[in-house]
Amino acid sequence: MRLSLKQIIRPLTIVAVLLLCHACRHRELCFDHSHTSPVSLVFDWSLAPDADPHTMVVWFFPVDGTAGTRFELLRNGTTTRGEADFNAEVKVAPGQYFIVCHNGDTDNNLEHGNTFRSYGIHTYDDNILSPMNRDDDAPRPGGTDSQPIRSQANTLYAHTHPDIVTLWPSASDAVRVVLKPREVTAVYNVLITGVENLTADVEASAVVTGVAEQWHPASEGPGGAEVIVPFALRHCGSDCLKGSVVLFGDNAPHDIPHKLRVYVSYKYYYDFDITDQIHEAPDPQNVDIVVSGLRLPQGAGSGLSPGVSDWGDVTEQEIQM
Repeated sequence: MRLSLKQIIRPLTIVAVLLLCHACRHRELCFDHSHTSPVSLVFDWSLAPDADPHTMVVWFFPVDGTAGTRFELLRNGTTTRGEADFNAEVKVAPGQYFIVCHNGDTDNNLEHGNTFRSYGIHTYDDNILSPMNRDDDAPRPGGTDSQPIRSQANTLYAHTHPDIVTLWPSASDAVRVVLKPREVTAVYNVLITGVENLTADVEASAVVTGVAEQWHPASEGPGGAEVIVPFALRHCGSDCLKGSVVLFGDNAPHDIPHKLRVYVSYKYYYDFDITDQIHEAPDPQNVDIVVSGLRLPQGAGSGLSPGVSDWGDVTEQEIQM
């Protein structure tokens, strides 16, 4: 019996559809949850009760040094104690991991690296007079040509989990991981007393030199190269200036000197050696720096203009720009 073309095509079509459906079911199996393990992330804010982050970043870094997996958790609300609640359950490929968390969604803090040893938080490039909204190429402190100028940090709350966490394949129960963020950035509070000839029209800013470039979760401390960080100063009376700057800290122990250079808006700057005050601070995360004896020229006025690039000679006591 001779079959028509329609009679031949119909069974072939049915077979093709069945094969396609089977392929679709097989593809669904590739995304089966048995290929990941559930992890319950619980945040304990007892070490940073005043923290109020917008988001929390959690990294799972494989112990073998390969690239990690990043999660950014949105805030769920607050706990009964009024603390930020970021508790969540995530799914991660089976393996052994270092787990790191820190707050995200900040203006100045930037992430780099994707392995446990290479990962860190740093800030962007800046210019010396940015706190006064000036682009002038002001002189940098002597001996700092190799130090990049970086913006100050945003307060960083971070934690490196103390244990290697093992996630098993086909696990049905979530592994509970408790993360305890703490404030890891440092705050330097600067007070300049005995400022002579300080008038209301004087703008001022400063830089601190030789401080850490970044924060490293692997060492749970400051790291990288030494950098210069500018920050604003404000009047605190008729003869004083003050300001605060958030940093990643100091790469101590080292023999790198630290200078405080103060810039004023009529093109003078003043240097102070603050090495001992930083290295001998009782709390390296809360450093008070006090200097005195800054003499401004009398009646100089506010004369720092954009575009000025030719700076004057330097003297020891009062250094004209």
